[in-house]
Amino acid sequence: MKITTRASYTIRALLDLGQHSANGRPVRLSDISMREGISHAYLEQLFNRLKGVNVVKGKKGPGGGYILGKDAKDILIGDVISAVEGKEKLFLCSEDTTDDELCHRYKECITHHLWERLSQRVHRFLNSISLADLLKDAKLLEGHREKLDEQDLP
Repeated sequence: MKITTRASYTIRALLDLGQHSANGRPVRLSDISMREGISHAYLEQLFNRLKGVNVVKGKKGPGGGYILGKDAKDILIGDVISAVEGKEKLFLCSEDTTDDELCHRYKECITHHLWERLSQRVHRFLNSISLADLLKDAKLLEGHREKLDEQDLP
């Protein structure tokens, strides 16, 4: 899996959705776009991919928008990134490399195992974090910011 701004924007948008879809109330992409500074058209592309893997569900009609497709604890960040980035490898010579993709130095490459292990650890790390974990972190950060703001007052 590659990690680009597409993944970053997707995770930001999902966090926004999770924070603003209380009680299953749909959130409009235009609202997410405004709050996150991500173009509406780009969000449509990202959310179409997320719909394809049941991370989000669209609700049509008045009051429509998007809701989470499953519980936030069941949405793993690694799966979200794979949904929008594809299954590309972090490093050319890491797992799932076909014979056609092998580096010409593969057999004598000393660093191949380094990149392989790093890739596996990144995958495990990203799949150990759920959207619920990030929403909890965001809530803690919000409380911390409020305390800091209160301390700044004269």
